[in-house]
Amino acid sequence: MKKQIILITTCATLLMSAWSAQAQQAGLSDYYLASVEAEIQGNQQTSKQGAVAGTWLTQSGNLEVEIGQCGQALCGKVSRVLEASAAPAMGKTIMAGLTPTLSTKAATWSGKIFNRADGQTYDCQMRMLSSTELEVTPYKDSPENGRSQVWTRVSNTVTAQK
Repeated sequence: MKKQIILITTCATLLMSAWSAQAQQAGLSDYYLASVEAEIQGNQQTSKQGAVAGTWLTQSGNLEVEIGQCGQALCGKVSRVLEASAAPAMGKTIMAGLTPTLSTKAATWSGKIFNRADGQTYDCQMRMLSSTELEVTPYKDSPENGRSQVWTRVSNTVTAQK
C-alpha cells in the first residue's frame, strides 16, 4: 500500500509539472496551481506520518511509546511500562507537536519530547532509519547537540490519541 501511495504521488507530481505549464498557457491563476500543488504535498506528508505511526520500544527498553496522530501533528504516549521504576509514566504523553520537516526528503519530524529523568522538555527530531527503526534525538539549541537513540518498532497498531 505504501509503495502504491508513493507511486501515485510521484505520478501526480510529474503530471502536475506538465499540467502547470499548459494551465498557465490556458490562463489559470498561479493561486489555483499553488493550491493543487499544496494538496499533492499534503498527501506526501500524510504518507510519511503513516510510516512512523505505531508502537515503539525505547532504546533503554523500559517503555513502549505509541506514536499517532494528534490533531495536525503526531504525538507519543506511553502505552506500556516494562520496568517497575517507570510505572508513573503509564499513559503520559511524552512527545508532542511532531510535524514533518519539509527541508529533507527523508522521513523526518520535529517537535518536543519530555525527559522523565530530569523533568524537562526538549526539542526533538525523529528520523525513520528503516521500517523497524526510529532515530529519536532530543536536543537543546540544535540537533547536533543532542544524543540520538534508536527505538525499535513493536507493532503497527495505533489507537486514537487524545
